[in-house]
Amino acid sequence: MNYTTRDYPQEYPLRTTIAEIDLGRLRANFRTISARAGSAAIMPVVKADAYGHGIVPCAEALVQEGAAMLGVAFAAEAEPLRTDRRIPYETPIAVVTPPFPHGAAEYCRLNLEFCAASLETMQAFSAEAARTGRTLKAHLTIDTGMHRDGIQTHEALEFMRSVEHLPNIAIHGICTHFATSDEADTSYFHLQVKRFGDTIQTLRDAGYSFRYIHAANSGAIANTSAEALFTLVRPGIALYGYNPSDELSEPLNVKPVMALKTSIISLRRLAAEEPISYGRRYTTLRETTIATIPIGYADGLRRNLTEKLRVMIGGQYFSVVGTICMDQCMVDIGDAPFAVGETVQLLGSQKSALAEVEEIRIDANDWAQQLHTIPYEILTSITARVPRIYFTS
Repeated sequence: MNYTTRDYPQEYPLRTTIAEIDLGRLRANFRTISARAGSAAIMPVVKADAYGHGIVPCAEALVQEGAAMLGVAFAAEAEPLRTDRRIPYETPIAVVTPPFPHGAAEYCRLNLEFCAASLETMQAFSAEAARTGRTLKAHLTIDTGMHRDGIQTHEALEFMRSVEHLPNIAIHGICTHFATSDEADTSYFHLQVKRFGDTIQTLRDAGYSFRYIHAANSGAIANTSAEALFTLVRPGIALYGYNPSDELSEPLNVKPVMALKTSIISLRRLAAEEPISYGRRYTTLRETTIATIPIGYADGLRRNLTEKLRVMIGGQYFSVVGTICMDQCMVDIGDAPFAVGETVQLLGSQKSALAEVEEIRIDANDWAQQLHTIPYEILTSITARVPRIYFTS
């Protein structure tokens, strides 16, 4: 399906707060990552509703670009991918969080690949797969130092021997997860790479082989360490236009996929020393115009951004003033001659109104710096009540 800005949700334009998702940029980011990954296949991570961008439209574009499989965090996230006809049913979907034994029926129903990290879970999944006539594919998950999930490196061989004869289970992958691949100090990253490589070699010496060997997240892909790419990579944040940190020596040339927009819904001219919003935390410094925009913390505009946020209107920056409310916030536009209905942009870019500057922009990194967090949290916090509008640039 070709998504355009004409594919408005039913409530648009009654609600002018929207997130525009540029699927053309998503595809371009995929190709950039693919070039850096060399011969490795790609498992785009589309968990958390594709990092807030919309799982089905993004997954469709990524599958069309040649994704080997899709990665989600939980089985429930795969439901729309299996029920929406835009995603071919034969598309492999791997759940990257190890499951509980009682999840066996759901994995069989949705035909999901899973992380193998528990003998009890493997036995339960084997029994259910045999009962339903399925063969479930698994990825042996190795803990090389993240200490979140997986089998300890020294236990990997014993674990494989204990599960290799379980019926209706095929362990065709082996994986780990890096804790520091996006940091300037790469010593721990390379230690994890070595531990993983040594574990794979031990298993190979015992006669075990794997179709998919994977560990590289966005940071590891950017680092272009050939020994860390293995046969499959798992990009996440980079797909959506952000490098995982500013410490990378060779950041990926990717561009943000999401723009966040709203519009002015009311204007009022106020004298100096007039309080704005809850708690009167801001008082006008001079006679000025205050514009109200219909977006607030229930949309993902964090209340902690109060007195720290700016927006773009007509190619200029303006400050959000006063406490950010649940559904609205206020912008001091001074003497600018804007009218009700004027577009206000919170994330994205605009042509600058200043001759000496070609473009102005605000991205999730700007918010993240103000909140002492990371762009992942910003993107995934844009709530579901903000309509997503899809187009291809």
